[in-house]
Formats: sequence, structure tokens, C-alpha cells
Amino acid sequence: MISNLGQDAWDKKTIELNGSILQSWQWGEFQKSLGFSLFRFAGSDYINQAVEIPLMAGKSYVYCPRGPLGNVESARKDLAEQSRLNHSIVFARIEPELEQSLPRAVKDTQPNHSWLLDLEVSEDQILAGMKPKTRYNIGLATRKGVTVRQGGASDLLTVYKLLLETSGRNKFRLHPQNYYWQMFETLGPNIKILIAEYQGEPLACMLLTLFGSTATYLHGGSSSRLKDAMAPFALHWEAIKLSQSLGYKYYDFGGIAPEGAATDHAWNGITRFKKSFGGFELASPGAFDIIYSPLWYNVYKNARALRNLIR
Repeated sequence: MISNLGQDAWDKKTIELNGSILQSWQWGEFQKSLGFSLFRFAGSDYINQAVEIPLMAGKSYVYCPRGPLGNVESARKDLAEQSRLNHSIVFARIEPELEQSLPRAVKDTQPNHSWLLDLEVSEDQILAGMKPKTRYNIGLATRKGVTVRQGGASDLLTVYKLLLETSGRNKFRLHPQNYYWQMFETLGPNIKILIAEYQGEPLACMLLTLFGSTATYLHGGSSSRLKDAMAPFALHWEAIKLSQSLGYKYYDFGGIAPEGAATDHAWNGITRFKKSFGGFELASPGAFDIIYSPLWYNVYKNARALRNLIR
């Protein structure tokens, strides 16, 4: 059913059902600020925040980031009812905690494998769980004079420049500049900017989100200059300590390549980096599509295949 919960009640239920920031009230407000239509559904044993994403020819689909939470069958009834009310909706893409008897999505939106660090231990224990080279690089960054500070809105241009440099170097697509501005403005206390610098020169940055029991490294970038300063190691170490000091139980490094990935997997390098801090893997079943219009769904799939072929 359409939710009548306010922000506090919504977030309380989301946390109770082990939801991430992607199902938080403020994340929904962020999506609305980008111009998307938003639906919030809730019942006694489930909650689901869904974003309507436009497709071609006036069609759309509904995306439930890291949701629904709780009773998926009840949430599916809500989505089906929404599709009956809005005939432009071709399918719903869900990302539940458990495997579903549904078609796998054409493309996963969120990573299926993430790397987390337990923060409910001492700093010394966290350091002891790291690879020796990682501990060394953290110390080296300090000895070289790398410092990490929290940033504000005035640092967003610096952040975006580092993101641009990183996306160009590693060949991945970046959100438009306004996306990060809106995120920072809308998430408020649920997001922090961290910047690693050497003699005032920004070398690495991150957007760190805070929700429930988890602090999450959401976006980050680094400069190709002064690599021997080891700024990314200092950046994550300070983010880990900050997250722990704020009372969060886990530090989520974000997506990693799956075990046994091909040697040329695009995330192999960043996976080695993240795992070097110690921690554990969290796997999810991925995304599934609930199809309401088979004809238009095939059009959508063929259009995606053609676009990928052209690339």
C-alpha cells in the first residue's frame, strides 16, 4: 500500500529491515530533486521505495534500489497495482536480499559483491587485519605529510575534477555534475566529503554516506600526480576512523569483482586495494525484472543490445 509514514518512521522501519541508504527517506528526496517520480510503499512486514525511470516512446520502468525490504510478495502487489494505474510502466526492477523466481535483470545497477570492514573492534585490531603493505602505506602517507580533512559545499568542484580525472583514466561513465551537488545538498548530515591533500594539493577524495549501522564509500576519485604519496590509503584510513568514532558498525568499501573473476576484470585492481584493508565480502543475488508489458520489454532489451553493439 502507498505509505503514509513520515521521515522518522520510514527510516526507523528501513533500519529495522536491514535496509541501506538507498532505501532511506533522504535518498528518495534526492531522487525527487533530480526530477524523478518517487513511490513509497509500506505494510506491517515490508517497505519499498521505488523510482520511476523514463524509457523511450513515453514508456518507463520502476527501480527499487536495494529493495524491497521484508515481504517481497506484498511489495510486488504494490508494484503491480502501480503498473495498472500507470500504463507507461513496462517493468519493475527489484534488488531483494534473497534470490527470486524471476528473470534476471538485463543489467545489474548495484554491485552484487561488496567489501565490508567490521568497526566493532579496536583501531589496533583493524590495523592488524590489514595486509602489511597497506599498514606501511598508511604510515608512509603520514610521513610524507598527506593530510585528510572534511570538506563542504565549496569543495564539490574539487571533488568533481578528481572524479572526472579518475573516470577518464579508468574508462567508466560519470554522473552529470549536478548529480553530486544535489546529493550533497539533499542528504545533509547523511553524507560527508573527505579530501586527502599534500601541501594543499588535493590528491584523493570521497563521498561517504552514513545510514543505519553502515558508513559507505559511495563515490571517490584520485589524481595521477604524486602517486608515491599514497593518498588513497590515508583517505580510507581516516574515513574508517571517522566512521568508527561516529558509532557505525561497518565500513562499506563498495563493489568488488566476484571471486574467480577473469584476470582482465575492470575491478581487479580496486578489489585488491579494498581487500588489503581486511574485512569480509557481502554478496547479494542481484537485480530481477518483473515484466508487465512483454512486448515493450523486448523492445527495451533489443534497444539496449543495439546500443551496446554500437559502443
